[in-house]
Amino acid sequence: MLTSLQPPFFSAIKDSRRVLIAGMGGGFDVFCGLPLYFALRAEGMEVTLGNLSFSSFSPLAPHPLAPALIEVTPEFRVSESEYFPEYYLSCWLQAQGETPHVFALRKTGVQPLLAAYRALVKHLSIDTIILIDGGTDALMRGDEADLGTPHEDAVSLCAVYQLAEERPELKTYMVSLGFGIDHFHGVSHWNVLEATAELARAGAYLGSFSLTPEQRPVQLYRAACEAVFQQMPRHVSIVNSSILSAIEGQYGDYHATDRTRGSELWINPLMAQYWCYELVPVARRLQYRQALMDTLTLSDVDKVIRRHRDSVNLRPRHTLPI
Repeated sequence: MLTSLQPPFFSAIKDSRRVLIAGMGGGFDVFCGLPLYFALRAEGMEVTLGNLSFSSFSPLAPHPLAPALIEVTPEFRVSESEYFPEYYLSCWLQAQGETPHVFALRKTGVQPLLAAYRALVKHLSIDTIILIDGGTDALMRGDEADLGTPHEDAVSLCAVYQLAEERPELKTYMVSLGFGIDHFHGVSHWNVLEATAELARAGAYLGSFSLTPEQRPVQLYRAACEAVFQQMPRHVSIVNSSILSAIEGQYGDYHATDRTRGSELWINPLMAQYWCYELVPVARRLQYRQALMDTLTLSDVDKVIRRHRDSVNLRPRHTLPI
């Protein structure tokens, strides 16, 4: 084992015992954390899954752990038309013989989400939080030509940043999977690599590593995605479908789902790489972080981002010179 060439991320988390892997942008982001989930569990760690949820889940859990936090269980009664990937993931995990630990966090502003993260960390004695971004737009600082879909990512980033400030013993990381996917939302990956280089200079870039088809955690990730896609055929995840296509070696304008027909995709091997960062330095790059901290709703968040974009000189768009 060439341990001296392992990405620093592995060394950073090797002593973790109770890990929360949380999708930061909502939707199917938590699925992007499944390869890590299965790998860390195989190492003997206690791992819990969380996700910023797009679901209306308040009637399903009359006794939430916090106003913006519930545990999702297979016992929920969910209609076939309801968008609830966290529920179907919980059901799939149980079908594999696991005791599912899946939590949903409501789409809110920073303060309610911070309260939810506080409650979850306390409830489970979490020592490590890994936020997962399906894509790379969580690295945008605020003055790029296009930010992609920044609202949910920024709220999650700020909430966990504040929690890390309150609890210095808590280890916090941000990991992205799906390099190139956010081109669909206008992001220039020149800016993604610029951010990574800046974080590398600060000692906060913890390396990258690839997911390949023969890895058992990757096989379980694929199985989970395919099972949930069958349960939610109208909402097949474009992000995870693209990542799985990249893992299997597809390239270019390849469409695994009809949801992307009519657009041009760039499926590529870099989509199958985890890019790992210390969370606090990533959050400190966010130019409107301070203004977000007191937000209560996503409408508040939208106003903050719009005001910031109106107040700064947006930098010209760059494309990768390759």
